[in-house]
Amino acid sequence: MLFEKISSCRACGQAGLVDILDLGKQPLANALVAPGNSTINKVPLSTAFCPNCSLFQLKETVNKEVLFNHYVWVTGTSVAAREYARVFADRVIQRAGLKKGDLVFEVASNDGTVLKQFLARGIAVLGIEPAKNIAKMATDAGVRTDCAFWNVESAKRLIQQIGIPKVVMARNVVPHVSDLHGVIEGMAQALDANGTGIIEFHSGRIIAEELHYDSIYHEHLCYFTAHSMEYLLKQHGLYPYAFDQSPISGGSLVVYFSKQQRPWERSYLDIIQEEKRAGVDECSTWERFSEQAKEHRTKTLEVLNQFKGKVIVGFGSSARSATYINFCGIGSNYLKAIIDNNPLKQGLMTPAGDVPIVSFEQGMALKPEVIFVLAWNLGSEIMDECIKRGFRGSFIVPFPREPHIISTLPVEEKVVEEAE
Repeated sequence: MLFEKISSCRACGQAGLVDILDLGKQPLANALVAPGNSTINKVPLSTAFCPNCSLFQLKETVNKEVLFNHYVWVTGTSVAAREYARVFADRVIQRAGLKKGDLVFEVASNDGTVLKQFLARGIAVLGIEPAKNIAKMATDAGVRTDCAFWNVESAKRLIQQIGIPKVVMARNVVPHVSDLHGVIEGMAQALDANGTGIIEFHSGRIIAEELHYDSIYHEHLCYFTAHSMEYLLKQHGLYPYAFDQSPISGGSLVVYFSKQQRPWERSYLDIIQEEKRAGVDECSTWERFSEQAKEHRTKTLEVLNQFKGKVIVGFGSSARSATYINFCGIGSNYLKAIIDNNPLKQGLMTPAGDVPIVSFEQGMALKPEVIFVLAWNLGSEIMDECIKRGFRGSFIVPFPREPHIISTLPVEEKVVEEAE
């Protein structure tokens, strides 16, 4: 079966979910297709809110083997992700009191970009990565990696084989998993009594406040706030005590937790209070979010229509961009191509099968007059790269909140253009 629909909350099991935003039938966001392939599977993409534990979540669950056995997102492709990996490693080492020779497990470790930072500091690591092609990349790069899905069974097996880790971390993966309780219980099983657990997740408050509806796709089953994440962890005897902010995904939280209750740090109290002020654990906030998403779609098309007749090239064939352009009805009717720096994506087509994904050089050869920054969470990096390599024209940046236009042309040139 390709997908199933849930009837109760993924975190607390309660019925009575409230329907929120329906994004229609969508192709799987990372299911890029070969040119000429007309077989496109589309799956409903809809969300709901749980009044009991405040979890905003996807209603559809796509088979995990379909989603993750072969994967095209590679962490090391992004300069920002590589730079943040160093910052993240330093924070973890300091907070967890790691010493040379200590062991760190990373769940869904991708190509090992983050674990390399721990290795460089003399700390032993093990990555657990289900995508065979990505696990091989990590292993070839010298990062010890076990190719498996993380759960209680794999946790027990790896403890016996490798040892008990001082830190178990899961960065931007817990929201992806259908076996939510199995993954958290696996972390609890693996964690040393005095160890530190770490989960990084796209902040529900930022998703709601900055209108990141493009982050909703079939791989992302849950959209946590600090409150709903705490609810989940406590069901497994795990206690949050601190938070860090992260720039990943346009704004994420990193929660630190342990098997022993520790005093709450100031960062914990600040985040909880911030979310209360924002009302992010209230159903009305997400109902408003749904209406704003529909308004944003209208504004997006208004902005694009200002550039009718011009060559528009997208930049960043990310999973989130797939949701966005499919929801808005944007394809070859607006875009000539989409540039992506990941070689695994180049030469393929978008999940809807109608826009080619190309290298930077191929995209620039099309002489774009407008670059649509689809991977907007890497917007500064993308725009800097384009300008340094000679792009002269306009950028459309769709998020946060409002689609907006940024021009690279000086005021005098823009006036001449408009006069012409």
